[in-house]
Amino acid sequence: MLPIERKVKKAESVFPTRWQAVLFRNYGFVPDERLAKVLSCTKEDVLREAKSLGLQNVSFDQRWQTDGYITIIRNNWDLLPYGQLAELVGVDLARLEYLLKEEDFLSVKLGNFKPECNKAEFVPLNGRDREKTERLGEIIRSFYGGERGRYFDFTFDGKKEESLSGGAHRRIVHGYFTPCGKPLDVDGKNYLSDELLQSYADCGVNGLWMHGVLSTLSPYPFKPQMSENYQERRKKLNDLIARAARFGVKIFLYFNEPRCLESERFEKTPHLAGTRIGNYTALCTSTAEVKQYLYESVKDLVSSAEGLGGIITITMSENLTHCNSQTVKNCPRCKDIPPEQSASEVNNVIYKAVNDSGKDVEVIANLWGWSPFMGWTEAQAVRGIELLNKGISVMCVSEYGLGVQKGGVKTTLTEYSLANVGPSRIAKTLLKRAGKLGHRVYAKIQINNSWECSAVPYLPVFDLVYKHLKNLSKAGVYDYMLSWTLGGYPSVTADMVCGFSENERAFSLKEWYLKHFASDAKIVRRSVRFFCKALKKYPVSLNSLYFSPKNLGAANLWSLEKDDRVSAMVGSSFDDYETWIFPYPLQTYLLQMRRLLNRWKKGLNALERAKGSAAGRLYTYSKAAYGHFLADLLHTEYAFYKRNIAKYKREFISVVAREERLCKEMISLQRTDAFIGYEASNHYFYTDRNLVEKLLQLRAFREKIKERQE
Repeated sequence: MLPIERKVKKAESVFPTRWQAVLFRNYGFVPDERLAKVLSCTKEDVLREAKSLGLQNVSFDQRWQTDGYITIIRNNWDLLPYGQLAELVGVDLARLEYLLKEEDFLSVKLGNFKPECNKAEFVPLNGRDREKTERLGEIIRSFYGGERGRYFDFTFDGKKEESLSGGAHRRIVHGYFTPCGKPLDVDGKNYLSDELLQSYADCGVNGLWMHGVLSTLSPYPFKPQMSENYQERRKKLNDLIARAARFGVKIFLYFNEPRCLESERFEKTPHLAGTRIGNYTALCTSTAEVKQYLYESVKDLVSSAEGLGGIITITMSENLTHCNSQTVKNCPRCKDIPPEQSASEVNNVIYKAVNDSGKDVEVIANLWGWSPFMGWTEAQAVRGIELLNKGISVMCVSEYGLGVQKGGVKTTLTEYSLANVGPSRIAKTLLKRAGKLGHRVYAKIQINNSWECSAVPYLPVFDLVYKHLKNLSKAGVYDYMLSWTLGGYPSVTADMVCGFSENERAFSLKEWYLKHFASDAKIVRRSVRFFCKALKKYPVSLNSLYFSPKNLGAANLWSLEKDDRVSAMVGSSFDDYETWIFPYPLQTYLLQMRRLLNRWKKGLNALERAKGSAAGRLYTYSKAAYGHFLADLLHTEYAFYKRNIAKYKREFISVVAREERLCKEMISLQRTDAFIGYEASNHYFYTDRNLVEKLLQLRAFREKIKERQE
């Protein structure tokens, strides 16, 4: 089902009409003919009005259709009703529903509801609106002269003299461009080129994971239309496996199974229905039919996927799968079954299917969610491991359960972190127990970026990563999943992981800096020390990681009036600063962010003296990260001051001026490097178009405040 529609108060637009906002946000991203159809006008109208908005130097880029559709959906979520939105993206409503559900919880990132919108249609402008448009066009035109964004112009370092094999240990990442929804519906060369595969091999990555939905890869008896064209997807999978193998890289499928279905689907098979939550019902894994389906479909898939590296399972997550996969448990058969028994049983069925296929395919049980976050005790997690077949590898999120203290506030991590180095006590306990039972053990870590700042390819905090590796080595862990959907960039940090793990005693951090930064090694290392100290000041909590403004950064639109929406997960932030600062008091949160920025700035100042090209790219990403952290601070201050502008007028005007400068800096910075602002499950968080719209909005703020004074 599509997310419910709800009436919300819309922020006042800088454009005279809503159709102009649609045109401004989509011109060059959507074919002119399609824009004209959506807005009920002619192509000539689109071209003329785009020119009047200062966009005459912008040309259409097809890559937004194939690689940037999430950006298009996000940019129009508040502007268009479902029908027009689907038409704009070039899909039907069923496909739009699938994207919102399967693109790494995109609907949740958009607030889990759809703002109610009337249809946006072209209407000729009256004299007053035309005059305002001409003024806007002059301002916009100043940003679209000869210089344009370099979106999707991704280039990686060339082949090194000697690629790192990764040795006997696993280094698994999510492909930097790999889609999260049905990646096997498109040719793998679109997101895993030979150039990118070579770059992964060069830095020691030997495994790539991607989302897999079993019902799209094997015959699915419960809703047969979902498995249409599954043989074509298998062919694409085999092609990708074979091509990756040429670079010494294995492909891993990430399974969250068996997936739930719409409750109406169980009218003819009520005996298969399990836990029901909302409009969805689980396929009950206590029934022989469901277990047999899981077994047969996995076995058939694995038998056909020659050379598949493995299956990574997650059995406790946001998705409803087995009947005890959520805190709500209302299946009459399963409600009294311990969740660790249900989760382990799913893993064991998948492992038996793989083992019976006779293929050398690894099964890795990801224990994310085997935790208090999902209602488990530590004893239950241990018991769950004991119930697993010994041939199943066990993976823990290294930082989960780590206690931290920032600004006198104590919190416990339930998400990935670069700033706070694991492993936690609980992770060590579970991995140690798994190792003693004979399981191969993995740590899930982030080495490039994290939700602390995901809009840059990597954060230069190499010393923190090195410390994490040292800590894991003491726990006997050398196999890693190195990224979630964010963090798959083939960086120098991945090279560190491989070099360290293969020969820890021989690894020298000093020599590693020399290898990658040559004559700039001392400067870079000094800068990195500042960056590490800075990031450790980040006021970490689940709320700050997910809801703070830092991912969209300066592209978050502001409003002078009170917002009636709350911030969404790693998406848009509004004025509910209490949401993202929790559990920190406001002044503590602001102080921690200022401490972070002060130290980060010192690192940037030191790095400015570096001359080499490798240090140059590092400087670019360090500066971009600074901009995102600064946006977090400024947005938090704005959200506080706007509640009483009369009292904080001077402070509010100052924040607006600083935000304007930041927008201009981020426009310039993003145009120098296509990687800035991109993340696989969100595509581009923002573009220069979003930042220009924010600038127009901030200028309107100043005019309104001036009018109030007069």
